[in-house]
Amino acid sequence: MSANRYFEDYAIGEREEFPAYTVTSEDIFGFATLSKDNHPAHTDLDFAAERFGGQLAHGALTFSLLVGMTVERNEHGVAYGYDRLRFPSPLLAGDTLTATSEVIDLRDHKRPEIGLVVKRYTGTRDDGAVAVVCEHLIAVTRRPATQNAT
Repeated sequence: MSANRYFEDYAIGEREEFPAYTVTSEDIFGFATLSKDNHPAHTDLDFAAERFGGQLAHGALTFSLLVGMTVERNEHGVAYGYDRLRFPSPLLAGDTLTATSEVIDLRDHKRPEIGLVVKRYTGTRDDGAVAVVCEHLIAVTRRPATQNAT
């Protein structure tokens, strides 16, 4: 979503789906170079095929794709952290990842001018298996008392 929203503009249960992305072998090799993680599951195609059925995307790459796919362009919000990160199923070269987000909680923050929006991000492969899931905490400015809701 690309809207500037205040904390009060969010609702539990709000869902959004994002355009899919097909991870390539080049993505995986490039991430291996950038991250310095050259485990054979990512860089040795024969080893990866034998052990995993194909070239395995790094967990950090899978997570990075999910974060990039679900980014909310909101001047009132900033990432506060991620919790409960899991990789239930592998993401392989050639798999298509689809991302969804759902607001699962709205919390107070120690600073009264901020609220925490908690979103569950889910990255699903084209076969329906969940490749990555996490909770994203976003610190969002509360609406100033002098400003009416729009």
